[in-house]
Amino acid sequence: MNITFTRSSSLRNALTVFALFFLSAAPMFGQHELGLHFMRNVWHSGLTNPAIVQPQTLSISVLGLRNNLSFDGPTYNQIVSTENGQTVIDVDKFVDKLNPQNHLRDDLELNTVAVALKLGKLHLSLAHAVRYQAYFKYPKELPQIVWQGNAQFIGQTVELGNELEFFGYHELAAGAAYEFGPLTLGGRLKFLSGINSAVTDENHHSASFFTDSDVYQITLAGDYILNSAGAVNYNGFTDLQTDFNFGQLTFDKFFSSNSGVAFDIGARLKLEQLELAASILDIGKITWDKDVTNYAATQTVTYSGLDFSDALTGDDVPGFDAALDTLKNLYEVTETHNSFETKLPSRVYLSAMYHLTEKVSVGALFFSEKFRNEKDTRVAIGGTAELLPFLTAGASYALGNDRFDNLGINVALTFGPVQLFAVTDNIFAALNAGDSKDFGARLGGRVMIGGGDEE
Repeated sequence: MNITFTRSSSLRNALTVFALFFLSAAPMFGQHELGLHFMRNVWHSGLTNPAIVQPQTLSISVLGLRNNLSFDGPTYNQIVSTENGQTVIDVDKFVDKLNPQNHLRDDLELNTVAVALKLGKLHLSLAHAVRYQAYFKYPKELPQIVWQGNAQFIGQTVELGNELEFFGYHELAAGAAYEFGPLTLGGRLKFLSGINSAVTDENHHSASFFTDSDVYQITLAGDYILNSAGAVNYNGFTDLQTDFNFGQLTFDKFFSSNSGVAFDIGARLKLEQLELAASILDIGKITWDKDVTNYAATQTVTYSGLDFSDALTGDDVPGFDAALDTLKNLYEVTETHNSFETKLPSRVYLSAMYHLTEKVSVGALFFSEKFRNEKDTRVAIGGTAELLPFLTAGASYALGNDRFDNLGINVALTFGPVQLFAVTDNIFAALNAGDSKDFGARLGGRVMIGGGDEE
């Protein structure tokens, strides 16, 4: 795809591509496992609660995909247009449509293989996945300064602090559940092997920018630390290299010294037609201590007579080279090599389901996720019905994230021992991704051997 920018400069373009990478990802994938939780006949519903088990003796799942994406600000279609056969991105419109504070959240899971075994009332499982987490919180003024310059902020102190957390890891999960009559208790222990990461320190992510109205001096003040493990290489003010292949299915660093553990716990109680369930997922963290660099910018510097965006983007301005050299000499980034930790985004599921018949169920769900001290809470209603011997379909409706159009659908197809399924929590986003800000979907399947039919 050929892309033309309405404002020129290499760094502006690079930053725009970086921002739009996540916007353009909406058509490819999709944030919440809401609809999946209602799909009791699908083994993967147990990923939302380890106490949700299946009646088959053996289930084998090979290859699956889940992606959950949500962000603030403009949608793809609001800032992208086609002119003379070229894709044009309006950077100024992108800035105008941002909120005072903006968030981006993406959770990508690439499932490789999973095996589940039933031994009477005991259920065992072993599964592997490659997972990526992304979180970015930034003020509107940050892209304003970079793309539009500092003239609009004369005499103002502008806060540019932001929080960033990107990391990828292998997850090897061993699970067990046991049926105590109507009560099933389950848990999973997860070994985590880190691939790479780039994370701002939770206590050091502030920065400010001031342009004096009399002499036009620029003052940069920072208390900012970026921790990296094999993801960022900073060699100078104009030499920043990144190596973070978000979404890559890789077995590199399968056993890395950047490691950790996490666990899931869950319970499920069946009272005739009523079913209650509760779970807490991803309680754990990864400790990064190999290939680690901590980049700290914690000083205050002042310089006169330069538009900050010109310095960043390399525009041809008088005295640019000298000004840039001065900034490079003034603003020093110190490097250390101390280990750091990343906590997994923990999730909570509380649900009640009522089985109207053996083939029709309805229910309600409370969901909450916590990541970087930010909470995302949603409530949903949903249900499933066996429409044909080989077809089970369902729907869900969720409220949360200031949106009221989260209508999800799900379908499971079973042909002999083979079951395939797909689920999305926002069908409108799937059909019209260019105008959406919140999308989630999962695709998968399994082979079933013995033990009876679907639950």
